[in-house]
Amino acid sequence: MTAEGVLRAHSRSGGGFPVTRTCGDPGGPNPSGGTEYGDMIAALRHFLDSVAAAAPDIATSAGLAADLAAWSEKLTPLAVGEGSQIFAKRLDLSGRGQTMSPEFVVHDSDRESVYGTVTFGRYFLGGNGAVHGGAIPLLFDEVLGRLSNSGGRAPSRTAYLHTDYRSITPVGVELRVRGWFVSEEGRKRILRAEIRDGEVLCAEAEGLFIQLRPGQP
Repeated sequence: MTAEGVLRAHSRSGGGFPVTRTCGDPGGPNPSGGTEYGDMIAALRHFLDSVAAAAPDIATSAGLAADLAAWSEKLTPLAVGEGSQIFAKRLDLSGRGQTMSPEFVVHDSDRESVYGTVTFGRYFLGGNGAVHGGAIPLLFDEVLGRLSNSGGRAPSRTAYLHTDYRSITPVGVELRVRGWFVSEEGRKRILRAEIRDGEVLCAEAEGLFIQLRPGQP
């Protein structure tokens, strides 16, 4: 079967995860939304960073609350089922068109590895200029999960993700991220990843991903 055939064969199977060629060249169709959806997600990321950095007065907070409530009312009638949602499924966009985890920008990738960059915004601040400890494994799971499901492989889920914090991961600095396959045996896939600030190792992780059986959610 060709690579295109593998992508089509697995495209509707396994936990709702898309099957991709590589992290940098996912292939396959994307949900709708156009470039405007990407612009909206980018604006939302910037908004969350701005909220985290601001100390608004009472009037500003009240005004924002009213504006957000109004937009929620507009969006509520547009709700769709998980299979039709756009959020986190725009593989043509850095970060997949979602704001739950930091935006990972892919620079190079193949079937076995991926390299890119990430800049943790103020929204992910833990304290004293360092990224919140919980945001780091969130990024690792995003990077390794996407790699595990690439190369036309059948979808998988995270079985464990072990993270070691080696030094402070700074906010507002472009960091290098690398992920790679360690081994692949049967349904088990072991992968590793690291985050570096220049030559300084900030954090590293190892994850075990298990291929889903046919029909497994």
